[in-house]
Parts: sequence; structure tokens; C-alpha cells
Amino acid sequence: MLAPLNQKSSMENKFSKTITYVDDIPDGLVLDVKDDTSLLLLLASFGSLSDKKITVNVGRNSSFRGVFADFSSSSFNFSLNVNLNGEGGECEWRLASLSRGDNKKVFEPSVTHVAPRTQALMSNYGITRDSSYLTFAGVSAIPHGSVKTVTRQEAKIIVFDPLSGGRASPILRIADNNVDASHAASVGRLSEEHLFYLESRGVSLEEAKRLITLGYLKPIETYFDDDSIKARIDKAIEGGL
Repeated sequence: MLAPLNQKSSMENKFSKTITYVDDIPDGLVLDVKDDTSLLLLLASFGSLSDKKITVNVGRNSSFRGVFADFSSSSFNFSLNVNLNGEGGECEWRLASLSRGDNKKVFEPSVTHVAPRTQALMSNYGITRDSSYLTFAGVSAIPHGSVKTVTRQEAKIIVFDPLSGGRASPILRIADNNVDASHAASVGRLSEEHLFYLESRGVSLEEAKRLITLGYLKPIETYFDDDSIKARIDKAIEGGL
């Protein structure tokens, strides 16, 4: 299976094409990953963002990775639909989102395993502050006949302030038995155990919260080679805390 968020998977050296959008993310974007090719899609948002829908069609023995560093200051609905149309196709999605103010953000990253022997990992991490609300509601679908498929949905939201909130509801729609499908979802406040551990070693409460939050959001920048984007991510995290 694909690597966790803080590691780089075997897909890392397979990308034949990279597309990057910073702030100006198009709506209605359709990407076709042809047979035996690969695509890396890098998204970053630091300003205002409106509703977006992206569709990705992945061919035989091809791979798609999408990465979204979301530090936007608006309410929106973001929809990603990945269709693994060819046998041996792979999909990996990574999202890190920080929601502040009274923003309401909805992310719906979904994958359909149209062909057999495909694999996908959809991983979403978020933090809500102030009175904002964050929703992760992706779907992993395996139709009948898509055997020996591996799929996983991960969604985790940390509720930072009393008036903020979140909902993580990854969905599996499975129509065949010969598959490996799983999901994990959690919404909660900062771990009291982690806070106590850091405070017991002389770290202030506010600094402890900052360090834990950095641990959830900062790893997304490892997928960006552009130092200017990494610097903006760092600035956005610090500014949001």
C-alpha cells in the first residue's frame, strides 16, 4: 500500500508530468492520465477560494497523486473525482486544511475503482479555529468486478476552539468481496495526553498547541519542491495559530 503522509511513496520517482496551481485553481478541470504515464497535481491556496470541481481519469498502469495545501480564507465546496479506469492504476490524495474565522469548508475527494487491481489512498487532515467548520466527505467506490483492488480513506480533524467544529465521514461503497477496503475517521480536540507530556517538559500550553498543530499541517509542504511555496505554507501555518 502507499506510504503515510510523512513519507514519500514508491510513486515519487514515477511522475512524468507535474501541474501546479497556486491560488488560481480552475473550476471544472478535467485531467486524463494516459496508459503507462503519471501525473502529479500540486494545489495551494492562501487567499479567497470559491467552489471547485476537478475530475481525473487514470489509465492502465498509470498513477496520479494530488496534493492540496489549503490555507484559504473563505467558505467553499471542493470536489475531486478520480476514476481509475485502467488495470494497475494508482491514486494518492493528500490534503492539509486550516479553517479560521466563520469559514465553512467542504471537501469531497472521491475515487471510483472502475478497473480491477487498482489502488488508492485518500488522506485528509484539517484543523478548525474560531467558529469555522470543516467537512471531509469522500467516497471510495468499488463496482462489481473490480477485484483485487486496495482502497483506503483517512480523515482527521482537530477542533482547536470551543466554537469551531468538524465532520469526518469517509464512505465505502463496495460491490465485490475480493478487495481490501478500509477507512478511518476522527474529529476531536487536541490530545490532553500530548499537551501534558509537552508541558511536563517545560513547554508552555500555547507553544505545546502550536507544536502539535505544526505536526499535522507542516508535512504537506514536503510534496512541494518550490521553496517560495514552502515559505508561504510556513507563514500561513504560523499566522493561523
